[in-house]
Amino acid sequence: MTESNRDPYVEWIAAEARRPVELAADVRVRIMDAVRATPLPARPRRGSRWLAAPRTLALSPLASAVLAAGLVGIGVLVGISTTRRDGRQQTEQPTAVAANAQLPVHDSLQVHRFELRDPLASNVSLVGDFNEWSASATPMERTADGEWTVTVRLPAGRHVYAFIVDGANGATWMPDPAALRAPDDGYGTTNSVVLVGQGSAT
Repeated sequence: MTESNRDPYVEWIAAEARRPVELAADVRVRIMDAVRATPLPARPRRGSRWLAAPRTLALSPLASAVLAAGLVGIGVLVGISTTRRDGRQQTEQPTAVAANAQLPVHDSLQVHRFELRDPLASNVSLVGDFNEWSASATPMERTADGEWTVTVRLPAGRHVYAFIVDGANGATWMPDPAALRAPDDGYGTTNSVVLVGQGSAT
């Protein structure tokens, strides 16, 4: 390529690349200060280098025989310590458990009777936290005098419940008029509370 054919842009780049770089006078000093300020990596101690270094263990035939005899001796001692005097192996005997053995069960459920007097209702169900608020899980039975009852086994503690009454106006959610009211549940329904205690069967 002759000088007349050279691209002026390429010439400018080449000239810039050949130009000496001028550094501030203290650049070299700052670089060396930064190098000196960098902490040196910790040297491993002689002991740790010695322990970490790979080694080949060479034993003489006599040392190998002594090591083998020692291992056999340890095995014999372990075998003797687990053998009874009559020569049979000593093992732990499993405890026999009868097939029909049952653990005593403490029945923590209490019997509680729910009642609602509504002679005009055609159907009444009990719903609550004990039956996952299912309208079909606990139907109540009507007595001759128009009272609806059901007996439920509940664990001791506080339970929230209500009745679903089918009447002339359709199905209605209704709290127990003879029980305490539960705090507002945020769903716009009124519920009742029953406290089932130890030994209280109602």
